[in-house]
Amino acid sequence: MPAAPPSGYGPPPGQPPTVYGSAYGLPSHHQPKKSNKGLLIGLGTAGAVVLVLLLGTGAWAFFTGRLGFGPLSAEDKKAVTAIAAAAPKPAWASAGDATCAAEQLVKDERTDGLTKAGLITTADESVTYTGAWRGQQATTYSQGLLSCTGDWSKAIGKDWALTDTDCLGDVDETAMAGLITTQVMEVEDAGVTKQADKAVSALDECYASDELTAPTATATPAVLGVDFSVKAPAVEGSEVVVRAKSADSTEWTPVTGGKVNIPVREGGQEGCATFEASISYPWGTTKTSEAEACGKAKDRRLWWTKDKSCAQPKYAPCSSWTLHYEGYELLSSVTIKLKLNGGDCRSASGSCSDTAFVTKPSGTWTNWTAPKGWKDRFTAQVDGLTAVLPN
Repeated sequence: MPAAPPSGYGPPPGQPPTVYGSAYGLPSHHQPKKSNKGLLIGLGTAGAVVLVLLLGTGAWAFFTGRLGFGPLSAEDKKAVTAIAAAAPKPAWASAGDATCAAEQLVKDERTDGLTKAGLITTADESVTYTGAWRGQQATTYSQGLLSCTGDWSKAIGKDWALTDTDCLGDVDETAMAGLITTQVMEVEDAGVTKQADKAVSALDECYASDELTAPTATATPAVLGVDFSVKAPAVEGSEVVVRAKSADSTEWTPVTGGKVNIPVREGGQEGCATFEASISYPWGTTKTSEAEACGKAKDRRLWWTKDKSCAQPKYAPCSSWTLHYEGYELLSSVTIKLKLNGGDCRSASGSCSDTAFVTKPSGTWTNWTAPKGWKDRFTAQVDGLTAVLPN
């Protein structure tokens, strides 16, 4: 009798032995799996196609600017052109600087953002600049102008006629952008104004004169006025502008060539004026000083002069004289009274008085003709003044 196998090994008695490693005799969950290689290859091929499609679409969107970053789209480029052509820019900035600054702005905001903000409008594939700037966008554009210029302190210094630009270059660039935004682009924004004020303070500290002495004025009598010679205070590197205002007027008159005339109503009156000296800096700061001065106009005058020839040849031999005046109130009416030896003038016309209107500060009113060698006392009286004919 054969020996029994060790306990736990082999098949039950009477069952043929099982060959391990075959598919027979094992439970279904222990069956070896079929190969998935074909399925994986199929899925991999399909995924690759999808990936290629996605990459292709993404690349197209990237290179056409559709993703909001990367190169500018065709519409973005139109926005750049529209903004660069129409947006305000300082005198020191070139057209190229404006294009460069517009590109920076559009890259930051893109056409959609600028359209929503109202700076541009789009229609029928065209882009139109509206000028409706917002503070931050305007500041971005202004900063772009500064950076695109290269050495902006030299460019601005040349435009402002500054002999030294080292201090200008130390001014904060954001503050300078605020100054451009408020003064050139005329954008009202509290934050931008704060930056602009910061720039002005820094520039004043660098370049503005601490004090401006008052101008001086010297008076000279004139007909119906006072002529003033005005000397402006001297400030190195700055142009001082002087103007004058009569004491009875609200209008300022420029002082040209250091001379100005202050009119009066009638000869002999006093004429007073306020003289203002001012320096206006390119960044908006103005320094002023004032002085007052007075002078007296020439007195009224009335006089005769002898003519070169007789005005009425039919009375030849004869002599003629012309009556002159100056300093009478303009547009006033005066009465001219003629007297011979204190009495009637014995005029050929029979009239010894006449009425005249003052149309000029000085001029002539009438004439008188008498026989040659005539020596009687002959006078003209006008509004309190008397002129004796020099015969």
